[in-house]
Amino acid sequence: MKKAILFVAVAVSLLITGCTAPWITNTARSAVEQYLLAITIERMTEHAGLERYKGKKIFFDYSYLVTQTDKEYVKGRLEMIVSKYHCLIVAKQEDADIMIQPLCGVLATDHDVFLIGTPVLPIPVPYCSLNVVIPEIPIFKIQNRRAYGRMAFNVFDAKTRQCLDTIPFVNASSYFKNWIILLIPFKTHNFSMDDAQKTGIEFDFP
Repeated sequence: MKKAILFVAVAVSLLITGCTAPWITNTARSAVEQYLLAITIERMTEHAGLERYKGKKIFFDYSYLVTQTDKEYVKGRLEMIVSKYHCLIVAKQEDADIMIQPLCGVLATDHDVFLIGTPVLPIPVPYCSLNVVIPEIPIFKIQNRRAYGRMAFNVFDAKTRQCLDTIPFVNASSYFKNWIILLIPFKTHNFSMDDAQKTGIEFDFP
């Protein structure tokens, strides 16, 4: 009897353990979309030509970035860039040599899909409301996701607000493509997704 109880207890514990699943939630935007936007912002700010103001005291007027969802990352990258060139970022316009006014006209993602094969096909079953769904069978498929960005900059004398310079536009983009060729999937992208420090894989057993 004791052996039977022990056997049942072990079986139940194994069943419970086997049914354990991780709790999965999704962020509002996918990791790939966030990567695309972050890389595009980094490319725009890196190639804006702000190194010409090396050593200056700079006040940033961010009023034209208010409507941008990713404005905080844009601000942080701009301040990182000018700090690299030994600029001093000041909190008050009157303490600055120059005022930089960044504008961001475009910062968004697009996607498109090209398919050679059969798409998902629902086939109605006669005399009932059920459908038999034939899954997509891709011979050749590209799912292309891109981010586009366009920024501009006005530069003023911080004391007089006289325009000293304008950077009319800085364009940047990034892409991430999912491919399927003869049912074999792979992906390509024009930016690095490697970890800064690779570590071993750890397994946690319940």
